[in-house]
Amino acid sequence: LSVVIMTKNEADVIARCVRSVAWADEVLVIDSGSADETREIATSLGANVYEQPWLGFSKQRNRGAELAQHDWVLFLDADEVATPELSASLKEVMRGPLDPKDAYSLDRRGDFLGVLLPNESRPSKRRGFIRLYNRTESAYDEGMNVHEEVRFSGRSIPVEGVLLHWNGHTLDELVSLFNRYATLEAEELDRLGKRATALDIALRPVLRFLWSYVARGGFRLGTRGLMHSLLKGVSDFVRYAKLWERQNAVPTPDPPASLYKAEAAEAVEVLSAGETPPSHAPQTSVRGE
Repeated sequence: LSVVIMTKNEADVIARCVRSVAWADEVLVIDSGSADETREIATSLGANVYEQPWLGFSKQRNRGAELAQHDWVLFLDADEVATPELSASLKEVMRGPLDPKDAYSLDRRGDFLGVLLPNESRPSKRRGFIRLYNRTESAYDEGMNVHEEVRFSGRSIPVEGVLLHWNGHTLDELVSLFNRYATLEAEELDRLGKRATALDIALRPVLRFLWSYVARGGFRLGTRGLMHSLLKGVSDFVRYAKLWERQNAVPTPDPPASLYKAEAAEAVEVLSAGETPPSHAPQTSVRGE
């Protein structure tokens, strides 16, 4: 088994990630230009480190699979940690029997202000969250620019145990992160031909909040759960608002002529500065003695 980790400036978290899968036959780090100690830390912990300029999410992952020593590859992000229970399950899977057409899905759970969140994905999404597969039969879909998925022909088999996606972000960092992802997601939806409607913008945030807070049990986390569910709803609003903007709003850096006439404004500026008015402006003659 080769574990592949993609990195860029992950010095704060790479050590715990590598250590959590140190039992694997190979830990491979694909780094895309870190300016911190990411590569050095990973190397000191026994990982094989390759430098690869960023190709995009799917292509970068597929490049990592190509560089791996073994056909069975497990993908982790640098801010993810394989729990002992998950590691034990993965070891059991690797003992076989294995069908190279099959792929294995993981139960990834994130954090919010110091608490572990439930897995909020729909059952179909959870089955499609593949992180372990055989590179001879499967690969990441390079047609997907964000939220990339593995294409495989066999069964999706869930693995017991939790994959921790623990980043410890503050609210300020989370808002910035969700905003960046909303831009990428809006671009992807636009590329796929999805149109943003007023109903999307009004209803989807409400449905996302209810899904997170009620259906997936966010209410059990008290105020944190309420805040997180509201933030997820806002992120859906921003995503579809940005999609609507891409499809309906033309960039307008200057006010339209009906609101602001540049020529008139220039004349006011000239008079305010005490300069000689343009030749078409009324002139006042002053005689000297």
